Amino acid sequence: MIKEEVARRERLQNLTDSNINPYPASAKRTHMASEVMDKFETLEKSNDHISIAGRVRAIRKHGGLTFVVIEDTSGTFQAVLHRDVIGTEKYDQFGVQADVGDFYSVSGPSFRTKRGEPSIDAQEYQLLTKSLLPLPEKWHGLTDTEKRYRHRYLDLISNPSAMEIAKTRSRMVAAIRRFLESEGFMEVETPVLQALAGGANAKPFVTHHNTLDHDFYLRIAPELFLKRLIVGGFEKIYEFARCYRNEGISPQHNPEFTQIELYWAYAEIEDLMDHLERMMSQVVKETIGSSVIQLDNLELKFETPFPRTSFHDVVEAKTGIDLDQISGEEALRELMIAKKIDVRGVVGEGELIDTLYKHAVRPQIIQPTFVTDYPVAMKPLAKVRENNPKYSASAQLVVNGLEVWNAFNELNDPLEQEARFNEQESLRERGSEDAQRVDFDFLKALKHGMPPTAGYGLGIDRLAMILTGSPNLKEVILFPTLKPLADGAEDEEETAE
Repeated sequence: MIKEEVARRERLQNLTDSNINPYPASAKRTHMASEVMDKFETLEKSNDHISIAGRVRAIRKHGGLTFVVIEDTSGTFQAVLHRDVIGTEKYDQFGVQADVGDFYSVSGPSFRTKRGEPSIDAQEYQLLTKSLLPLPEKWHGLTDTEKRYRHRYLDLISNPSAMEIAKTRSRMVAAIRRFLESEGFMEVETPVLQALAGGANAKPFVTHHNTLDHDFYLRIAPELFLKRLIVGGFEKIYEFARCYRNEGISPQHNPEFTQIELYWAYAEIEDLMDHLERMMSQVVKETIGSSVIQLDNLELKFETPFPRTSFHDVVEAKTGIDLDQISGEEALRELMIAKKIDVRGVVGEGELIDTLYKHAVRPQIIQPTFVTDYPVAMKPLAKVRENNPKYSASAQLVVNGLEVWNAFNELNDPLEQEARFNEQESLRERGSEDAQRVDFDFLKALKHGMPPTAGYGLGIDRLAMILTGSPNLKEVILFPTLKPLADGAEDEEETAE
């Protein structure tokens, strides 16, 4: 236990001995800090008593005056305690019992100090929560990246930028929902626990249901259940889906992430690209107030229309490889090895092309760009282009080297879908951990008939990363996945401090 905690526990005991409840159930508050600031002239003239409540961020004593900075979610405001106003006993009591980090409510009229600072002339105060540990700012803020992610609550308290990122993400999500509702889409929910992990090429997490005595998977995507709903008669649906993939962790990947999946009956891939351009233009402006995002040495311009290029053309432009001239999996593998691209553990032509694209092509695409017509081998759930069956009717939006949006015309031929699933099973037999399984119930649904449909997935975390200029996905996820510490590891570190 650190010395500061020992001292605060002593003050807590003194409060209890004085019959002061350090953790009352209710709090008096009439205004947020920002409201007081916005309406200060009116409040000052009225001389009405107001109450603010929040965390104490600073205490400064000057003789018979104590200046206290109170912070709530809207901002900070200053309260001034006068010994002559609240009485010596209450004044001295605050002086010996209050700590930075405590929660207090303060009531009184508004006034300006001699320096002209808007303040509350405290007539009364109430302790709302006694804090037993000091805030990170005692050591000039929380700067250790690992601690920031592991203790996000301290990061939010001590780093205003962390709070602003969280608020920006919230504004972004709200703007997306408003747009989708305005275009007639209905929000739905589908299972997180699934008997088969389908809808994407990824390794799932496995869990066991005791009552059913059966293993289930945390969903890697909601796709196959959303398509069942299209079969059932819905035409424009979407889901904000929490998904889980048992894969690596990197600045662009977290095992637990959020995406939107949307399905639109009777639409085509071109309709989805037009739809996304409208949505991105509106959402970016509503979220950050501009269509241009300023990064350190780069401007990302979300000005429509976005450029469109085919997968074949962009691969050839960035690598010199003409995929139409490559005959088979082994020829492509040899060519990639010659270009010093690591293909160890990569199984199948689709995974090889995906590896080529992710390592040598996508990082070079900076401005918002639609990449269209991915090879069928990469898209087992997409329809083929009728004029070129080697390529799928698909598109991705790539921004600053990140895949943000993935869309295609959905495969609704149950016999073709079954053949694609069987191809995926053969890849699993060859050692692929990401290949999809045959979902017989989904095939049965398709046999009842699904209308022509287009759908997409939009990565919420990655879009938030772009809109906030964050270099790491962990910055935009409030509680990213981290390796647990050994028991007592942090306690030892804090004791050393």
